[in-house]
Amino acid sequence: MQTMFAIIAVVAPVFGIIALGYGASRIGLVRENVARIISRFVFDIAIPAFLFRTMVSAEAPEASPWVLWACYFGGAVVSGTIAAVTVRRLLKRPGADAIIAALAGAYSNTVLLGIPLVISFFGESAAAVPLFIIISVHLPLMTLAGTLMVEWTSASGNARIGTVLAQTLKSIATNPIVIGLAAGIVWRFTGLGLNAHVDTGLGWLSAVAVPAALFAMGLALNRFGFTGDLPATGVILACKLFVHPLAVWLLAAHVFTLPDVWVAVAVIFAAAPSGINVFLFASRYDVAVPAASAAIALGTAIAAGSITVITWVLGLHGG
Repeated sequence: MQTMFAIIAVVAPVFGIIALGYGASRIGLVRENVARIISRFVFDIAIPAFLFRTMVSAEAPEASPWVLWACYFGGAVVSGTIAAVTVRRLLKRPGADAIIAALAGAYSNTVLLGIPLVISFFGESAAAVPLFIIISVHLPLMTLAGTLMVEWTSASGNARIGTVLAQTLKSIATNPIVIGLAAGIVWRFTGLGLNAHVDTGLGWLSAVAVPAALFAMGLALNRFGFTGDLPATGVILACKLFVHPLAVWLLAAHVFTLPDVWVAVAVIFAAAPSGINVFLFASRYDVAVPAASAAIALGTAIAAGSITVITWVLGLHGG
């Protein structure tokens, strides 16, 4: 069994690269226009190539994907609901604020942080199947749910819900990460495999994807303040960093008893802080922006410790 120090040895490089990106942006070593180019490379090229290549070569699932989805997103529903009810009832905030809190309490940063953490713990081959089962529906499902919930609570939401739904589906369908996943699934079913030269090129991009994603995460954090609406931020952090992984662990390990690696991957994803898309939602609708911003920045900083402790306490680690 890994010791706490062994787990720290896995987690430290991940958050170390994030800190490097944050520091480079903070002191002006990497300017905003360069940061945008790096982020575009990560989201539009490196991560989609990584997802495509791994999806083509991933082994067949050893358990039903529906059960894993039920465990992971069931935990997300529990966490998001608690966040929303607490913000709405206890903090007496408007319904739209409660929806953003629900989204922040359930929407993990799976791409920039979840994937690097899982790969660091288990390696690409061992974690590929449960990782991609979750990733394949995470962005589309959470984006669609978040958009519809915010629109539903807005004053004119009901009048334009059809238009919003169409725009959201178009945005999902044209997302490079979704395209990379979908293309990998389609190519896998052809049974043609990958040409050696193509595989080499994709391998180079895949090798860059994880560290580049972490560095881009650090660059992005410089845009978010560490202080804001502290009461709402505290609720979000408690739900996202602790309630979500706990609920997923109970469902995956004790209700459905999934394979150990599947449980660990799901819990690590759930323990990741709120994703940057939550801030984009809040900014788009000008709702709970300080809470969303602080939840991402503070959540990422706290996650370095919380994920270390969670993986140690629950015995979730690689072989």
